Amino acid sequence: MAEYKAYKRKAPPGSRGGRLPSVRLLRRVAAGMLPFYRTVAISAAFSGAWSRAVVKADLDWMRKLLCAVAPRLAHHGLGSNGIGYFITFSARNSDYSCGITIPPGSVQFHFSPKIHRLIARELVPYCRTVACRPGYSALLAQAIRRNDGKAAARLVRRVIRSSALKSVRIDDGGLVLSFKYPFSKYTYTYVLFRDY
Repeated sequence: MAEYKAYKRKAPPGSRGGRLPSVRLLRRVAAGMLPFYRTVAISAAFSGAWSRAVVKADLDWMRKLLCAVAPRLAHHGLGSNGIGYFITFSARNSDYSCGITIPPGSVQFHFSPKIHRLIARELVPYCRTVACRPGYSALLAQAIRRNDGKAAARLVRRVIRSSALKSVRIDDGGLVLSFKYPFSKYTYTYVLFRDY
């Protein structure tokens, strides 16, 4: 989990990979991440400390920071690859991880607190919508289950209207939202993926 090397993690040989995400799982992840993203969005001090912990892959420090703003998240699986972070949510058939990272191979030991805050500001209304509107989350889960990237993109862009959101795609039962800001040469991605 800590070494997120690619967007698509292959299922073990002979494995069906579990069910694709349920509405309940999508809502639980969104509700769990919401207080964390709210804090990142409004607190430069917190986002700076979080970014330093991510770059150092200091999981103890990351857990302490989570305890202060989202205590429930601190008890979940946690990982960092020096360019992003991942928080794992247990599900009946497959665990799912979510987080924000720079695609592997782009750079090492870099994670901008400014960009993290900008993305968090976009993710707050998205997470609130998924968590609080069952009809919306049902449509999103259905789009993912059907591997309908166009439907998923329409739903996400209905809430995240930023021009920095460059692409929305479905990958192996999850979502990849790619953000690119003009003052940075790196793309950052919000990911939700099955953690085999």
